[in-house]
Amino acid sequence: MDSKVKVGNAIHDLLEEKELDKITREEILQKAGVSEAEFEKYFHSNVELAHWEYLHILSLHGKEILGASCWSEALYRKFLVYDLHLKFLQNLYKSKDVEAIRVTNRRFVRDAYNMMLRKAGADLDNPHIQFAVEMVVVGGEEITMRWVMEGMKVPIEVMLVLFQESIPLCISQYFY
Repeated sequence: MDSKVKVGNAIHDLLEEKELDKITREEILQKAGVSEAEFEKYFHSNVELAHWEYLHILSLHGKEILGASCWSEALYRKFLVYDLHLKFLQNLYKSKDVEAIRVTNRRFVRDAYNMMLRKAGADLDNPHIQFAVEMVVVGGEEITMRWVMEGMKVPIEVMLVLFQESIPLCISQYFY
């Protein structure tokens, strides 16, 4: 296993226990079994490492999520990924300087919506569709982040229905 993966695994394990702001570089190095120089070959900060690990999680599950047969199945699969990595995500979202991670998540969701809409024949140049997608992406990301931080107490199936009911008609017509 290369050093990049080792430090990625280390930050994942440590974020299962506590917030990023409370994790020291020394803890990461010790858990990963790598030197400072090896760490710095790939990452300049703990935030950058956490962002890389977040991207790694998205890449591991992205094909499965995007390969869903419909929008609700894709969202359900994404929620299952959140459940699988709940403590990691809770501690990550509670940390400072995570805006880049939120931007990455919004980009992933936006790209997924656009891919599904394009496949269904929607006019992605239509300003109504663009606005609806952006509203769902930004609002959905905020609500999902709060839900995760609160421990996903509302069942996944209920959240799925709530999301389905909130999707603007100009795009929801392409998802059913």
